[in-house]
Amino acid sequence: MENNFSQLEERVLKAVRLIQDLRAENQQLQQSQLELQARYEALKEDRDRMNRELETSRQAAATLEQFEEKRRLIEEKVGGLLEKLEEIG
Repeated sequence: MENNFSQLEERVLKAVRLIQDLRAENQQLQQSQLELQARYEALKEDRDRMNRELETSRQAAATLEQFEEKRRLIEEKVGGLLEKLEEIG
């Protein structure tokens, strides 16, 4: 009978230690989850900011392309006018 109580006590103590270990592990996992969630949110914000910057850069590149095309046309016209002036003079 004493042996049965000792075995029962041992099993109860083992179960209590296991529960304590699992609670500690659960707390660590919850902390890790919070840290990962915060990192995910920060990365999402970085991605969104970079997408906005990329769109701004694309718009600036398109504007620059338009200005470059206009500059080229003006240069051609001025070059043609200079040729005509040289022919006259």
